[in-house]
Amino acid sequence: MLLFWPLLSPAQQPAPRLQAAVNDENGRPVEGALIYANEGVDVVKSGKAGEFSFSASVIGNLLIEAPGYEPAVFEAGEYGVGQTLILKKASFLSGEKDKVRVAFGTTKKAGLVNAVSVLNPSQLRRYDNTQTLASALTGMLPGMLGSSNIRGIGNALFIVDGLPRDISTLNLAEVEQISVLKDINSAILYGNDAVNGVVLVTTKRGEAYKRQINAQAFYGISRPTELPEYLSSADYMQLYNEARLNDGLGVQYSSELIQKYRNGNPYRYPSIDYYSSEYLRSQKPFSRATVDFSGGNSVATYYSNIGWSQTGSLYNFGEGKGAKSNVFNIRGNVDLKVNSWIKSALDAVVVLNNSNGPRGDYWAAADSLRPNLFSPLLPISLMDRENPVLMQRKNDINGMYLLGGTTSYQTNPIANAWSGGTNERVQRTFSFNNRIDFDLGRSVQGLAFHTNFSFDYFTLYDQYISNQYSVYEPTWDETQDRIVSLKQFGEDVRSGTQNVGNASYRRRIGFYGLLDYNRTFNEVHTVSGSLLGFMAHDKAQESLQGNKNANLGLRLTYGYQNKYLVDFSGAYVNSVKLPPGNRTAFSPSLGVAWVVSAEDFMASATAVDFLKLRLSAGEMNSDAGISGFYYYDDRYGTSGSYSWYEGTRSRSGTLPANSGNPRLSFEKRREVNFGIESVWFDRQLFIDANVFASTYSDLITRPQTIFPSYFTNYIPFQNFGKNAYKGAELGLSYQRNIGAFHVAVGANALYATSKVKKRDEIYADGYRYRTGRPVDARYGLIADGFFSSQADIASHAVQAFGTVKPGDIRYVDQNNDGIIDANDEKYIGRWQSPFSYGLNLKVSYKNLTLFARGNGRSGADGMLEGDYYWVDADDKYSSFVLNRWTEATKATATYPRLSSIANTNNYRSSTFWLYSGNYFKVDRVQLTYDIPMTSNKLTMKQLSVFADASNLMTISKNRRIMERNIGIEPQYRSFSIGLNAWF
Repeated sequence: MLLFWPLLSPAQQPAPRLQAAVNDENGRPVEGALIYANEGVDVVKSGKAGEFSFSASVIGNLLIEAPGYEPAVFEAGEYGVGQTLILKKASFLSGEKDKVRVAFGTTKKAGLVNAVSVLNPSQLRRYDNTQTLASALTGMLPGMLGSSNIRGIGNALFIVDGLPRDISTLNLAEVEQISVLKDINSAILYGNDAVNGVVLVTTKRGEAYKRQINAQAFYGISRPTELPEYLSSADYMQLYNEARLNDGLGVQYSSELIQKYRNGNPYRYPSIDYYSSEYLRSQKPFSRATVDFSGGNSVATYYSNIGWSQTGSLYNFGEGKGAKSNVFNIRGNVDLKVNSWIKSALDAVVVLNNSNGPRGDYWAAADSLRPNLFSPLLPISLMDRENPVLMQRKNDINGMYLLGGTTSYQTNPIANAWSGGTNERVQRTFSFNNRIDFDLGRSVQGLAFHTNFSFDYFTLYDQYISNQYSVYEPTWDETQDRIVSLKQFGEDVRSGTQNVGNASYRRRIGFYGLLDYNRTFNEVHTVSGSLLGFMAHDKAQESLQGNKNANLGLRLTYGYQNKYLVDFSGAYVNSVKLPPGNRTAFSPSLGVAWVVSAEDFMASATAVDFLKLRLSAGEMNSDAGISGFYYYDDRYGTSGSYSWYEGTRSRSGTLPANSGNPRLSFEKRREVNFGIESVWFDRQLFIDANVFASTYSDLITRPQTIFPSYFTNYIPFQNFGKNAYKGAELGLSYQRNIGAFHVAVGANALYATSKVKKRDEIYADGYRYRTGRPVDARYGLIADGFFSSQADIASHAVQAFGTVKPGDIRYVDQNNDGIIDANDEKYIGRWQSPFSYGLNLKVSYKNLTLFARGNGRSGADGMLEGDYYWVDADDKYSSFVLNRWTEATKATATYPRLSSIANTNNYRSSTFWLYSGNYFKVDRVQLTYDIPMTSNKLTMKQLSVFADASNLMTISKNRRIMERNIGIEPQYRSFSIGLNAWF
């Protein structure tokens, strides 16, 4: 028998050990029981199934948990030598797995009436070192499209510990459970802002008699997935000459000059690649260390998480070389039992984030500055030492270089990093929660009252030292690579003064009061009810009013023998954005469920462990889609000015912005959801499926088409538009032991589509109407190759987008009017994937576990746009233009002709720039090894080491396009190694 002994001083003697057994209700030993004692950790299951031993010095209560059984606490005196402790079989899953956090409460998973998906990060993170909620939500739960969109309808409301909160600073290690409330019935109690569903996040709390400490540390590197590729100076100059010839202009660069830029002195004939190893490293480091600990007794429990993370940068020069970001976070959640009928909870969170680096926006400049403009560094070795400008300099780079520039480019990202000073971005997040629970069961059995108050404050500002610096434009010797003179722009000034700027803040306040009743009569009838008052106010610095959400809520539920379940939930919502008299509305919903597996006729279906059918419907009133205030009022603006008093005085003119509408009311969402939930083959296979249909109606707009054209400034806002959404989702998980292997597979899929049912529009041609098309539709021209010749242009319809030449994109004349313009735009694709899915796999062999997960999408169309793809005028040339149209390549070209002037014909929304957005991405792969514990000197329960990879692979025809960022920091592929220790 394996015994777990605590550290003992030489004077101590081991206490005598006691033995007990854990059985089920039928007297069979319980496999895999975990035992926790409130006075120590020297309790451990033995090698025999169901038996454990513990020191006689353990005083008080034992908490026992086992897969498939309800957790049980055995009080002092209930156990002793030879004692058998009985665990009750769980009705659905077991322990914490069976508890689901829903709106303002907790229920058993088997008792859910509505469409709710659940993720327990504590289980996930043992084999997946995921750090963020966004990563954990992507591809892991049915119904989620990405990390914040539920069923493709729109961004969800995030609730943390009962009230609205931002999740960007929340680490997954702090989270106990994530519940996604997808249908109206599950989300309605949160009022206006819950119209698109709710992601409910519950942080960890301590448990009585269960002391735990977990420490984790890891280190890794991140490598860019894809970097932009720009042409060298010589190639750019050559193609720019071609562009000018295409426009009927002369060449700008001689062939001799181009050759010098190709082979000549790189300082005299620069070809600057801002993405080269001269300026960027191939990778950046990151690390994180966290420790959380929890425990308590029957009076007080606690949970705390402390973490520190650091991320380096890709910069390889100047102030950027030492750039890094440091984040320190600390959370404390404390629960107190004030007396037999009052409990309280206090939560506090502090997140300190400091990021330092050079001033300026390196990535934006790197994607706009052409390679031949100037040399950012000028070698002093190529200058005359007696040059007076050189002798009077106040700044240089390591005594070797001066900063280069021109009269048009007196600042640049290279000079900024060397001499522009530093910037430190400071972010501070403070969060506070206070909950008080009153058990009123002494007055009315099953009655309770709960309150929750939250206050969050986020502030951000920049601390920077702004240096002025000189740049120099060189004059080169005509016959040799020597700088004969320098022209100075600017001056070198280092004040040493630290400035503060770009300050902003955000404040959230939330509160609810909940009167709750829950009672079961004769173990047959379960009745519960909740009466709620809820409010939340989110205000940012630039917002005068902020976002207010206040409502009353009512929930009534009934269950008969835990077999027939009913949930009526409603919210009486309020909005300050609507006119007096229309500021309140009642939103009702109803959900019913039937646990089919509890029926007698299912007794012979031994393969079915659990089967439940669900149906819910409701209507939700919301002002979340109303972007401003006073839309219901007559509003006025200014226009021009007029003079008076002999021209010595003037005043702005006044014009109406819109007429008022005292009947303006809430936008509405109506929905029906049908679901099936089942468990098969002795809890090996889990299935959760839903079909749904939603309608968003009374969408607020200013309908132009129902008023005369001269009425433009008087058109009021009205409830007018209507969109419909429908789809289906499926979640599967399967686990099985195969010899020494344990295999667990998970999959989920979502098909969600939409249709515009009503929109303010009048078109002469039917193909232009948005009504009947997807809400996420793309519109543009239909491309029909390139014009091959002037004769081809002459025989084609006139394209009204400027002068058209051979090599320009040819479009289809949809209405056959001989002119191609905006009237020929039609539906060409959609930007949101109707089909998305996620896969995850866990394979364990003895102490080794491999975990992998990924997600994919299908059916969306991306649009190439921006200066990297739409290259004209003086834009920087990317490698994307290489296969451009010329007379020699007209048969094989994949890019239109180049132009040195703005080309409005080619660079507009059309099928030419569409690409397939289908992909499958391997998000995470991790290999974990649990080290066998042969010594107890550190009282360590478990130690594991791991190696992982994030954003490992994207499988797509257009992978490089998807993985390439333009004008911002790159996407990354990350690798790390680390360890976890449990005490």
